[in-house]
Amino acid sequence: MERKRYKQLRAAVGVFVGAIVAVAVTRDSYLLAAAGVITGMVFMALVRSSVKIRVDEREALIKEKAAQLTYAIFAPTIGIGAFLLLMPSHSGLDVFSRGEFVYLESLGMILAYLALFLIALYAISYHFLSRKYGGGGDEE
Repeated sequence: MERKRYKQLRAAVGVFVGAIVAVAVTRDSYLLAAAGVITGMVFMALVRSSVKIRVDEREALIKEKAAQLTYAIFAPTIGIGAFLLLMPSHSGLDVFSRGEFVYLESLGMILAYLALFLIALYAISYHFLSRKYGGGGDEE
């Protein structure tokens, strides 16, 4: 199967799943929505496993660089966002002490945990891939 045909099939499945979810949400049938999403995922997994999609070195390099850039932008952004949302609640500002924006501290905590999770996930995956591809320093 060609890449163009695969993309068309993926778009058609996406439209189908979107329509099923839209109908399910309007009828308050969340079980139908979940079943539609799971069915779409299983169908695409089966199609993808039966088809070899060729990826050249240029495309692989672009994906690698995009992932690196995304991590380099996203991790500091949510870290700084968490810091900025947590800082006013501990400084004793009058606006935050009245409880009007008490959700900002919760949002800051969530962002802080997400930043830590992202950094830990990166470290673990880096360690795993480094060992898998021969860079772990254990070549003796």
